[in-house]
Amino acid sequence: MLASAAGTQLTSLDRPPGCPEHAVSKVTRQGVYGRGATKRQRYRCVPADGTAPHTFTPPLAREAVEVGVESCTTCDELLSPHRGALTGARHTPWTLALYARALNELSMGASYAAVSLMMREYRDRASRHLLEHHGGGALLDGQATGAAQSYTAAQGKSAWHLAADLVEQYAPLLWRPVEQQMRDRDRQQRAANDQQLAAAPNAALATPITWLLDEQPVILSGRRRRGQQRRLERNQWSLLVVVEVRWHPAEDPMSYPRREYRLRLARAYPRANEQAWRLVLDELGERPDFIVADNAEAISNAVTKQYGAGVVGLVPSLFHIQRNLRDALRKLPGATTKLEGRTVLVPELAKHLDVLARDELLNLGPADWTRWWDDLIGAVATLPAPVTGVLEQRRIYEPRVAAALPILARQPQLPASNAAVENRIRHALEPFLDNRKQLYRNLARTNFLLDLAVARAQGAFTDLDEVTRLLREDNEAAGGWAPAPRTLADAQPPPRAEGEPPPVYSSLLNPLLVAALAEQRLTQPPVRQQDGQQDGQQGGQQSGGRP
Repeated sequence: MLASAAGTQLTSLDRPPGCPEHAVSKVTRQGVYGRGATKRQRYRCVPADGTAPHTFTPPLAREAVEVGVESCTTCDELLSPHRGALTGARHTPWTLALYARALNELSMGASYAAVSLMMREYRDRASRHLLEHHGGGALLDGQATGAAQSYTAAQGKSAWHLAADLVEQYAPLLWRPVEQQMRDRDRQQRAANDQQLAAAPNAALATPITWLLDEQPVILSGRRRRGQQRRLERNQWSLLVVVEVRWHPAEDPMSYPRREYRLRLARAYPRANEQAWRLVLDELGERPDFIVADNAEAISNAVTKQYGAGVVGLVPSLFHIQRNLRDALRKLPGATTKLEGRTVLVPELAKHLDVLARDELLNLGPADWTRWWDDLIGAVATLPAPVTGVLEQRRIYEPRVAAALPILARQPQLPASNAAVENRIRHALEPFLDNRKQLYRNLARTNFLLDLAVARAQGAFTDLDEVTRLLREDNEAAGGWAPAPRTLADAQPPPRAEGEPPPVYSSLLNPLLVAALAEQRLTQPPVRQQDGQQDGQQGGQQSGGRP
C-alpha cells in the first residue's frame, strides 16, 4: 500500500522484482541498506517449495522510497516502493539516469572535472532532500548541508577521475552499436557500388563512399618533474579526423542539402605521419570510392599503401591549394600592394589565382593546366622575384589536380574541398581541446572520449532513454557490476622476446608509439577486396573486465 500526501491509502500497481534463485516465491520488502543517497531497497523471498527464506537485492538496486510521510514540495509524484531511482551499478552512489546525463555532457566536450563535480552535486542534493524532507538518515561523510559545493580548482583536481572512469567503462559500450551501424551501411554501399562498376567501369556513382580527411596539431605546455626540478615543457600530439559524406536522394524534396557531412572517426596519435593515417584507414575497414584531403604527403602515401595505387580516387582540396599559393606569393618582394589599408596581391597575380575554383578548373584541359603554371611562373619572374618556391609547389600540386579533374568532371556532386572537416573540428571537437588542464596524455582514454563525440554526431545521444537502456542491460548481464575502471586494454604492442626492449606505453607523448602500433596492426595486406568483408581494427580499445 502507498500513502498519498493527504494520507489516502493507495494500492501499488507495481509488483516487487522476482527472486533470481526461485521462480515461484513470495517477495516482499525487507528493510533497506546504505544511507543518504545510497539507501537501497532490500527484499525477502519465501520460496514456494518450503526452503528457507532469504534476502536479496536485484542486480541493479533501486533507491528506497519512503511512504506515509508528510507532503513534499519536491517529489511531484507518488512513487511505488518498488520503483525508486535505479542505481547505475552495484556499490556506487550514482543513479543510472545520472550516468546517462554525464556521458551526454562528456560527448559535448565538457571537462572531466566539471562532469565529476556535477555528479557529486546531484548526489549531495539527493542526500539533503532525503534528510530534510523524508528523514532519510545522515549525509555521507564530507557532504555539506548548505549550498552546493563551489567549482574550485582543488575539487576539480580530486574529482576528475569520476568522469574519466565513466569514459573507460561505458564509451566502448555506446560506440559498438554506432560503429556496427556505420560498417553495415558502408558494406552495403560498397557491394552496390562494386556491382555497378563491374558492369560499367567508368560509370558515375550516385552515392559513392566519400571521406574527407584532415588533421590538427594539439600543443601542450606544462611543467613536468625531471629529477629534482620542475621545468616547462612543450609537447605536441595530433588529432586525425575523418568526415563522411551522406548522400540524399535528389528526388526527395525533404533531402536538402544533397550531401550531408558527419563525423566518421576521430583519433589521437602522437604523430600525424603516414603510419598514423594507415592506422586510421585500417580502423575504418571498408574501401572508399573517393577521399578528399589536403596535399599532405602522409595522407596520399597512406591511401596508396593501404588500398593500392589508383584504387581510390584522391581529390586534393582546392581551397588549401589556393590558400597556400596565396600565402607563398604574399611573401615575395613586389607581389603585394595596399588596397584600402589592406595588403593584397598585385592584380595580375590575384586574377591568375582566381582560376583555382572548381568551375573554372573544369573548363581547362591538360595543356591549359600546364600553361596556367607556366604563366604563373612567368608572372613571378617579371616582378622580379625568385621562383624556387613556386616551382616546388608546382611539383606537388600540378599532377594531383590534373589527376583529380576527370574525377570531378565525372562526379559533379563530389566536394572539391575538405573544409567540412575543419568545420566539424571547430564545432564538435574543439570543445574537447579547450580543456587544456586535462592534457589528454592517455591515448586509449582520449580515443574513448573521441568515440563519444563521433557517436553523438551519428545520433547516439538523441534519445537518452536508449542510452540508459544500453547501460542497464550491460550491467544487469554482468550481475549488476560495472566494468572495472583503470583496467582498459591500452593500445600497446605485444610483449617482446627475452632480451629485447620492453613494450612502449600508450602515451600521447610517446613518439615511438605510432611505429609500434603500425608494426602490430598493419601486418595484414592492404584492403583491396571488393566483397565488403574487411573488418578492420578497433583501435586496440575495449572495455575493462568486470570483477
